[in-house]
Parts: sequence; structure tokens; C-alpha cells
Amino acid sequence: MKVAYIEGFAGASGDMFLGAWLDAGAPEHRWREILGGLQLGGYVLIIRRVTKRGITALKVDVESGGEQPHRRLADILQILDKSTLPQAVRERAIQAFRLLAEAEGKVHGTSPEDVHFHEVGAVDAIVDIVGAMAGWYLLGMPECFVSPLEVGGGWTVSAHGPIPVPAPATVELLKGFPVYSSGLWGETVTPTGAAILRTLSRPAGGLRYVADAVGYGAGSRELPVPNVLRIQVGERVSESGKAVQPGGSGIEAGLEMEGSGAAAVEAGGGDRYFVVETNVDDMSPEWAGYLVPRLLEVGALDAWIVPIIMKKGRPGMEIRALCTADRLEAVKEEIFAQSSSIGVREYGVRREALDRRTETVETPYGPVRVKIAYRHERVVNVAPEYEDCRVRAEEHGVPLKWVYQEVVRQVGSKGL
Repeated sequence: MKVAYIEGFAGASGDMFLGAWLDAGAPEHRWREILGGLQLGGYVLIIRRVTKRGITALKVDVESGGEQPHRRLADILQILDKSTLPQAVRERAIQAFRLLAEAEGKVHGTSPEDVHFHEVGAVDAIVDIVGAMAGWYLLGMPECFVSPLEVGGGWTVSAHGPIPVPAPATVELLKGFPVYSSGLWGETVTPTGAAILRTLSRPAGGLRYVADAVGYGAGSRELPVPNVLRIQVGERVSESGKAVQPGGSGIEAGLEMEGSGAAAVEAGGGDRYFVVETNVDDMSPEWAGYLVPRLLEVGALDAWIVPIIMKKGRPGMEIRALCTADRLEAVKEEIFAQSSSIGVREYGVRREALDRRTETVETPYGPVRVKIAYRHERVVNVAPEYEDCRVRAEEHGVPLKWVYQEVVRQVGSKGL
């Protein structure tokens, strides 16, 4: 199972994430291509290598000119909705901005929709968040874990005036994450960095892994320690040293123990998996089309709707979502908020996930990433990355299926 271990011994910010993912191996040309899909002008990317107290790192600056508008959440969601970003990048960016809006709304006593994004609504902050999600995406969308975080201390200046460090919105976003402060270092974890962390990662706990790539992303300031964010990317292993299957289980077979309610916990104290479901016969199908992506945005691993026949012969729908224990309340809240349901069922489930890795294969149409899934060391599925195939098909004016077929042929011929 591919994992990324994020070390925030000097804090975390958007630009530090950009540098760390690129330094860990995310291809810069593809990363720039994805950011181009944001269709947002008015900025220049400057990437250079710097040294922070003896450690070399990539420094990524997003320079924008002119007066920046104070955008609301709806303005940013409109930018993301109109983009041609890969679905996973767009969904994670939307989730990060929603989390930011909820945190700022709670701090200022207003609804998330009414929050004015000041610094966070600027072009550079939008590029920071989308670029961070793009780097994660290009490295195979690893499951992310984070170390205890240095949050700094003292005071900083915001659009509202002086505020304590860490900023109130940062404190909200980092609830549940181990943090510490080494003194008056100023702001080391920014709200943008905290939103990225909250969206992508969880505390590391007893994580065991074997790293095959390391990236260092530099911050702007000089601190008593190297001002870098380190991300190690590799494979998760069990105590015996064997590779762990996907699913966050921490057990060799990748299986979660069966059970119901709070008892549905896997061996070794890892994630719990639940299905939340409800039946409705008085809801517009248009609402259903809106609900499924919303459930994914709040953290459901999967969400789907099944047509059913209910009492008195009424056509209805069964809404279902699969999630981990930490997203259970958020999923239920979204179902109640976005549907006509007045009650849900929840139960623990068993899940088996195939081991998989992402490879890049060269085709006559250009490089394409492909997910290769295994069971008992035998290849059982090959899934070319849709966005890569779409881009290559459009570039060469060929049917999409030709690119798919060529990728599968290449995988077979190379014995990947």
C-alpha cells in the first residue's frame, strides 16, 4: 500500500507542500499541465533549489500581481467547477476550501458561505491548494500520515488585525492532530497548510513503512531548525516487514474484522469501516445527483444510490455510503442535510482491498499512468488513468479506446 509520511517539524504551508511533492518525484511538466486546467491567470510559478540550515529543498513561489479580490466560498467553487482538473484533484481542493470556510465561519460566528476569504482567496493561495492536491495525485494518491506538528507561537497580522499564533482557523483545522510549540517562532502552520493536512492526512500513530522517495519543500523564513516540510513516499509494511494491502488496515491480509457499530474495528487498532444507508420515496432525483458527490467531498470512500420499490408500490431509492469511523458523523450529517431522509441505518462491514501500484508506461501517444492491482502476487486488473488517456487521445486525434488498449498491451508486454 502506497503511503506518504508528512513531517512538520518546521510547520506546514501551501508552498512547502508544492516543493515537497515536486522534490519527491512529481513530474513538473505534468504538474504544470494540471495547474493549467485551473484556467486561472495572473500568476507566475518560480521553482528553485535553496538551502535551509544545511538541507537542500525546493522552493516554489506563486507570484501574482495587482489587487486580489476577497472571494467567498461560492466564488472559489465556481473556479474549481469550471476547471478541467482531474476529478480527484478537484474534489480534494473543494474539500480543503470547504474545511477552511467552516473553520473561518466558526471563528467569526458566521456561515461558511458568508466567509470572506482574504489571504486564502488570493490567486497564490488557490494555486497552493490545487498544486498540493496535484502533487499528491501525480505521486499515486498515497494514503497520507502526518507527524506531530510544530505550530509556532507569538502573533501575526491578518486582515482583521493582530491574531495569536497559531491562527484561530488553524487551531480549528488541526483538532485531533498532535501539535507542539517550541516558542515564539511566528506562524509555522498556516491555515492553507492546515486545510491541506486535514484533507489529505491523519496522525501517523504506529505507522511502519519503507520509503523509496523523499522530498523537501522550503518555507520562506529562517527558523532555529531547517524550515522545510519533509514528505517520504513509500510502501506501508506490517510488524513482520510484509507489505500491507490498501485500506488503512495495518494487517497483512488487508481485512477488517466483522461486527456492528463501534465493535466493527479491525485487528491492530486501525480504521473502522461502516455503511450508512437510508430509504426515501419522496425526494427529487435532482437532489440525488447532487448528494452523491457531496458525500464523497465530506470523506465517504464510496457512495451510491439503488432504485427500490417501497410500501404501497412507490418507486424509491436507497442511498448508501461507505466510510471510516472518523467520517461517520459527517456522512450522516450530509445525508440529513441534502436528502429527505428522517432516519439512517449504520453497520460495520468487512472490506478486502487489492494491493496496487501506479506505473507510468510509454505509448506511441505519450506517457500514461496506469494502476495495476494484484491478489496473491498475481495481476488481476489493469486500469489506465482516464485523465492521461483523455489528454493523449485529444493530442493525437485518436479514439480514447485506442489509448486504453495500447496501455493495456504495453503492460502485458512488459510483464508489469
